Amino acid sequence: MVRGLVVTGVTFGVFMTEAIIHYNMGMAKSDGQFRLRLPPPEELAKIAAVTGVFSIASSALIRSLEQRMLTK
Repeated sequence: MVRGLVVTGVTFGVFMTEAIIHYNMGMAKSDGQFRLRLPPPEELAKIAAVTGVFSIASSALIRSLEQRMLTK
């Protein structure tokens, strides 16, 4: 259980960082200047929700694959 939470948390952190970088890349394309900034709160919440769902899915897939590999 604890391992699953660690996997989910680490995955969320990495994916969220990637999402913020991609957000800033898109903003740089429209602004013509790259700088690190956080999206507005509503947009940040949407990004966090999507990232959270995929982090949980990733953790579940990892757990499933590990169980299948250990039973063979």
